Amino acid sequence: MIPAEQSYEKFVNWVQNDMKKDRFVVNRKVFSVVVWCLIFPSMMLMSLFILRKYQWIGPMRYADLVIFLPPFAYALYSLWPTIREIPKVFRKGGLNALLDESLKEVEWREKTAIKLKQDLKLTSKEWDLIAFHLRADLLRMTQQNRYMSILAAVVLFFMFQFLDLGAGPEVILDQNPANLIKAWVDQFSQWSVQVFSLGLFSALFYLSGLQFQRYLGRYLVCIERVQKED
Repeated sequence: MIPAEQSYEKFVNWVQNDMKKDRFVVNRKVFSVVVWCLIFPSMMLMSLFILRKYQWIGPMRYADLVIFLPPFAYALYSLWPTIREIPKVFRKGGLNALLDESLKEVEWREKTAIKLKQDLKLTSKEWDLIAFHLRADLLRMTQQNRYMSILAAVVLFFMFQFLDLGAGPEVILDQNPANLIKAWVDQFSQWSVQVFSLGLFSALFYLSGLQFQRYLGRYLVCIERVQKED
């Protein structure tokens, strides 16, 4: 009998070969998230800070909004396939569209389960060991994705603070109540943009990490399908 680690290694190699056609698409999405949601805004932040430090530009009240336009635009681009399907859902009904997607998923599970059983040719005990280790890996990925999302949110928060520190405090000379109210509204608007950008970035970062778990979760269902036949 093949040892547990060898059985799982054999399964992992099979999954890697099966996912080669989707690997390029997934890697491109992850790279796009890193570039448009982290690298590009960081470069824009540093550029604005340097320009502000040497007084080449004046204070920018809506600098946060400008910096986080790329992540917002990429989020809309990522959601466009879902938005495009909304008229179809209204036309056919939400339940019918969900059932059509379920039929496609069932067809993929059956084909993949047959390929798994024919290619690997493992025993029932070996399939149980593979399912156990795969569940443990999915749990580890879920926890790691949460920690990384929180860490990214903290880094983004300090980026906001760094930008506010570089802009310098605004001194209100006029103590007119109308001007005080206007200044308070401006500050509230600035903080609202920061909170929205922080939430959008964190959600996008978290959802991008869920892609890997979703793919492996589909293969776990196929393993359970093979186990039912043994």
